[in-house]
Amino acid sequence: MTKSDKILTPEYLDWHAKLTGLPSVLTDRIRSSLYKKYKKETGHEPWQLSEVHESEVINSKPE
Repeated sequence: MTKSDKILTPEYLDWHAKLTGLPSVLTDRIRSSLYKKYKKETGHEPWQLSEVHESEVINSKPE
């Protein structure tokens, strides 16, 4: 992954999974509410830039 790759956080994916199968009128309201709660609780956007540190890359190389 590069530094600019975006990933969804596991917490947001869990919340989003709860919306499956609901009518769109309800899901639009719920998504907005969950987004606001997630951002308030974590201080982050659901989409975060992933960061790969040099030490992680070095440690993950096979010897």
